Amino acid sequence: MKKGIVPIMMAVFMCLGGCGGSGFVRGKEIDYVLPQPERYKNHIEIDGQWGASAATGEDGQYGIGDPFVMRHNGKYYLYPSTSDPCDGIKVFESSDLINWTYKGLAVAESEKTAHGAYAPEVVYYNGWFYMCQSRAGKGHYIYRSSSPTEGFTLFSTSNDGNRESLDDGNLGMGIDGSFYVSDSGKLYIMHTSTPAGLKFNEILNPEDIRPSTIGKAEVLGDANLRHWIEGPGIFRRGEYSYLTYTGNHVISKGYRVAYSYARNLKSLREFTQPADNVTIIDTHDEHYGLGHSSNVLGPDLDSVYTAYHSLVGRGPARRYNVDRYLTSGSLLTANGVTHRAVAVPAAPYAQSVCGDALALHEDILAVSAENSPVISDGYFTAEYNFTPCDGQILYFGYGNGGGYEIRLTNNGITLQKDGKTLGETKAKYPSDKLNTVRVENGDGIGYVYLNGMRVITYEATAAKGAVGYSKRDGVEYTAFTNDVFGTSDFEALKNFPTVFPATSYLKGENRGFSIANAKREKGGLRAGEKQSIEKVESEEVNAVVLGAGDWVKYAVDIASDDTYSLSARVAANCAAKIKITIGDSEITCDIPAVKAESDTVKISLGRIKVKAGVQTMRVQTVSGTAKIVSFEARDNAANPQRVALGDFKAEGGKITVTDTSVTAENSGDVPGAALWGNSGISDFEAKLKIVFDKANSSDVGIMLRASDYSYYNAQPKQSWRGYYLKISDLMLTLSRYDYGDTPLAAVRIDGGLSSGEHSLSLLVKSNRIEVTLDGKYNISVKDDAAFMHGRLGVFAGSGNLKITALNYKTL
Repeated sequence: MKKGIVPIMMAVFMCLGGCGGSGFVRGKEIDYVLPQPERYKNHIEIDGQWGASAATGEDGQYGIGDPFVMRHNGKYYLYPSTSDPCDGIKVFESSDLINWTYKGLAVAESEKTAHGAYAPEVVYYNGWFYMCQSRAGKGHYIYRSSSPTEGFTLFSTSNDGNRESLDDGNLGMGIDGSFYVSDSGKLYIMHTSTPAGLKFNEILNPEDIRPSTIGKAEVLGDANLRHWIEGPGIFRRGEYSYLTYTGNHVISKGYRVAYSYARNLKSLREFTQPADNVTIIDTHDEHYGLGHSSNVLGPDLDSVYTAYHSLVGRGPARRYNVDRYLTSGSLLTANGVTHRAVAVPAAPYAQSVCGDALALHEDILAVSAENSPVISDGYFTAEYNFTPCDGQILYFGYGNGGGYEIRLTNNGITLQKDGKTLGETKAKYPSDKLNTVRVENGDGIGYVYLNGMRVITYEATAAKGAVGYSKRDGVEYTAFTNDVFGTSDFEALKNFPTVFPATSYLKGENRGFSIANAKREKGGLRAGEKQSIEKVESEEVNAVVLGAGDWVKYAVDIASDDTYSLSARVAANCAAKIKITIGDSEITCDIPAVKAESDTVKISLGRIKVKAGVQTMRVQTVSGTAKIVSFEARDNAANPQRVALGDFKAEGGKITVTDTSVTAENSGDVPGAALWGNSGISDFEAKLKIVFDKANSSDVGIMLRASDYSYYNAQPKQSWRGYYLKISDLMLTLSRYDYGDTPLAAVRIDGGLSSGEHSLSLLVKSNRIEVTLDGKYNISVKDDAAFMHGRLGVFAGSGNLKITALNYKTL
């Protein structure tokens, strides 16, 4: 063989395996075994929920409204609002968030302050359960009990202590109180304020709660729904804390949930609201009025779920719903806003209830199955619930006589490994009542929590081993799962239609990913695995980076046989061609290097026709480098079967639809709106003929990519998500609508727009919208956080507008 032939042939063989990095050879792709999960469906009827009353009439039940779910000692406790004419506060118990048992009244009917109790919430703090509620929206009362299910008695008081008055114990502060405990052990109450906004106060003395022991009110970060806002709640994952809230009006079909975020939260003033912050909204006839959520860890200890209500029937009748959240940095998305059968929450990898599955392993009592210890993987989350006793030690990563040890001392908590102290802190805890310790052992960083407070941060390494105790005394629920900081999101089925982080692909090299430049990173997002993830610091989001030949794979659960539009949020500075395969269907699409004001931008990827069921979505880079933050999939994206004015559908107000014209009029204070097309379509071009009435045109125009339209007189008239081209005699204005108006661009019409027929051209593609009126008035805008799907419509907030011709083409 001639000199030089061997290295050349080696390079050829490497490229046949897949080039992409120095010395990198792609392994054989490992098939993903499709699961057949147990399923549940929203909404969920719960035995014992509030029944028919004067608030609902005899035709239905009040049900479950404003559901607050608390997790404690391996169980879940649900506290809904009390039907307005009724007394007492109900409580339900569950082990899985889906199946609930009525446990009776946590607050007795005889407690007059609990008449029509709004939005009760509970926190376990220093050995007591504290409950707050705002009676009929008239200020907050706080109760206390030693049990999560019974015995709550009024604990707050007015300064005069006059228990004969209903106002005694009323702390004011609006409605929808929610507790928050800081890492330093301070107890706060968050609530609404007037005008619309959220505030918080420190409870200065939890042993004597009265107006004089409530600190001053401060603004709760950046949280805005452009109108009434309520129902705050905070949860944390890794570095990030997420504040969720709801609005605008509980009776509106467009009631919804949104969020703000903070990194390494130090003060409740620090939250930032992202450009696209809505997580839960649906205005379909079968699933609408979604809101007033609470957030809670899933049974597996790592996932996060949000419980919320939907409207049913008339008036305030509501029902319980629960969906999963997915996170990646500042990004928070719902894993579909579902009203179809989806996978039930997963259980932990191993658990012991009241010590029933603890067995001797070497010299500790370890979580076991059939008397054999169950060993954790190196990166995991563990939870211990126990009443302290002398000499009690908590263990994890234990084996061969060594491992990690946690001790509660007289004034705090310590973490040791093989006799070396890794962390210790002073912390107040109840020495004679149940305490919860949570361990998050990641790849490079670990946290120890005591009763919800993050008390120790340590440099973590793989800690494979047993989880357990030195003594059985006082031990209750104990569990662990081989996931940490949200790695359970990777295996979660993505419930189409949905938005999900691009970093949440399946686990395992050659099974969930094949990335040439991937490498292990200390403190990496994908604990214990190689990764190729770039943080977009300006927006605090994570992008998976895929070079030529690289691929990632997601487990997806398709709702129905349909055509879906696909879009993505990508880094603005990357360009690539990618191939997306779902089941037997495949599309190839471009990611252009987009000029944008932001560091990320949303783009359309195309449409794909797929079959229903569990399958995989495989994304492979054909050329270039792709940097993808998230994917969005929307159903009902096929080409319309026909383009006809007679197919416009009224969405409110006075609408006249014929085969030759569509007229939207304002009927009193009720806007007229009509929409056309398939709701999942992203890109299109259209030419319209419109009839404009100069004397009757103060708020008329065309709706673009419009979704989730609703109208209620106690919310903004800009009640949809999408875009609005407002046409007046002097101005053409394009705005972004998200139940509120953000103007994007405007052009003045010289001499005013005359009454009569005019031509209008529209081009909507990815993040770009171009408008031309009568061939001479032009608007061209880019929206980096663009809404990526919706229908075409006509709107009359005041006045009327007629469409007389429509020519439409999807792109």
